[in-house]
Amino acid sequence: MAITLSSTSRSRIEFVNSVTLDLLNALYFTALADGHEGLDEWPRDTRARMDPGLRADLDVLFSFPHGEPGLMGALNDLVFLHRDAWGGIDDLLRFIRDLPAGGTGDPAQPGIQGLALYALQWPCDAPFDAPAGVTGRAAIEAALGDHTDMPHHGDAASLKAIFDDPERTRARILALIRRFYDEHYRPDEPRRLACMERSVASHRGDVARDPAELSRRLTGRNVSCLETVCGGEQAEQIFVPSVDVGPYNSCINLPNLHALYYPCEPQFREITAGLDESTHRLALVCKALGDEQRLRMLALLRDGELYVQEIVERTGLHQSVVSRHLSFMRAVGLVNSRRQNNMKFFSLNQEMGAELRRALDAFAPTAAVPVPPGKEARRDAAARVRQ
Repeated sequence: MAITLSSTSRSRIEFVNSVTLDLLNALYFTALADGHEGLDEWPRDTRARMDPGLRADLDVLFSFPHGEPGLMGALNDLVFLHRDAWGGIDDLLRFIRDLPAGGTGDPAQPGIQGLALYALQWPCDAPFDAPAGVTGRAAIEAALGDHTDMPHHGDAASLKAIFDDPERTRARILALIRRFYDEHYRPDEPRRLACMERSVASHRGDVARDPAELSRRLTGRNVSCLETVCGGEQAEQIFVPSVDVGPYNSCINLPNLHALYYPCEPQFREITAGLDESTHRLALVCKALGDEQRLRMLALLRDGELYVQEIVERTGLHQSVVSRHLSFMRAVGLVNSRRQNNMKFFSLNQEMGAELRRALDAFAPTAAVPVPPGKEARRDAAARVRQ
């Protein structure tokens, strides 16, 4: 299902319900589940239940060659350019089988090796800074030597073979998607489809004036990714509901196309009766504040914005740890980020202070109720008897 919104913006705005897109997003957040706090139960539980060999393939393919979202994340981007792959699992597998093996240089048909090369220049995050003049296979090798946090399943030669043997890598991707769908996604598919269909249908008849404003409304954030890491107004804006993103922001930024996975609205999810979304959000914020390292980072940001490397240097923490903490704090709204000259700057979200004060006021005791005459004396006497 897909609907196109009437819009006064220069962008074409479309809401899409697609098993293919949701499946790729579910794979991504399952790969992230161990390192990202605040995610919903399904990615965490699925990851814990996965066959160890399948989980190893998931981790490698979502981190090769230079950390997440890796080669599989590049595939997710590519699929947004090919609507013929959106229909379901069989369409997606057919699309992957038809990809060229080598790097073609064509952004719309990059090939298996081209996906790895594309992943080095990830549009919405800091790209790999290859040495001058180093491209192609040499850039892959340099990235593998530079990025020490990638889960190294096997020796360096087996990792390089992911690029050097594209047909074997294609088979590995196909097997990962097929098994993940059969063993984990398919049993949950009815719930997911119902949520996505209701969400997309609910936007029929909407009029969108500004994609960034629509993005802020769907994600519950005061700043859209269109205003920070994925700046610019593309010709096409695609919004995809998902039950897996939790508080995080999952976006795809391509020439003339921007896509956003947004959290499926609470009223369309099968959630515990009586669950209040604002209370859930407050719980995530409190969880983010309940960590000494994150509090140190927030204290540093009180004096003004800093880029990631400055926070690394001042805290003495590894960059991957700092990035993970900042990602969670940004997801729950404690900090904002912006990109400038391939550097990511973070600052405090000034609006969060007022929101926290309002939340705490909701738990403040109400005004004392006057005690009727004579009742106070009887209450004191009863207290003495209990003592």
